Amino acid sequence: MENDKPILELGANSTICFLEGCTQAATCIHRLAYEQLGDTRFTGNAVHPSSLKEGQCVMYKEAKPQRMAKASRHLFDEVRMKHYDEIHSRVMDILHGRTTFYRCLRGERLIDEEEQRRIRQLFAHYGYPTEQLFEGYVLQY
Repeated sequence: MENDKPILELGANSTICFLEGCTQAATCIHRLAYEQLGDTRFTGNAVHPSSLKEGQCVMYKEAKPQRMAKASRHLFDEVRMKHYDEIHSRVMDILHGRTTFYRCLRGERLIDEEEQRRIRQLFAHYGYPTEQLFEGYVLQY
């Protein structure tokens, strides 16, 4: 299961850019945020005209989607008991602690590409297959 259209997750403090004439607007995450929000916001963080310096924006951030993974509740099903505690503990460390670990398992948080790489590497180190560690993927900015 994979979403081929990237999802833009916007928090309450997302910075938007509505500057006209910026040469980098087509690939900037701040401009993409403005296009998605349109005229629905009246206040908030914004890129100011003073950000444009000699045709370049100092606030530019490339809108590059990542392939985010959905955690599987069955992540540890094939793990042998003698490896379980160590792998479980290290996956929690990779995901920045117990709270985030359980948020991932409940589907409240996706797993970024670097975290996926480290989890795969961990399972491979113990000799477990790594092809189906995650339930699915979503492209997200």
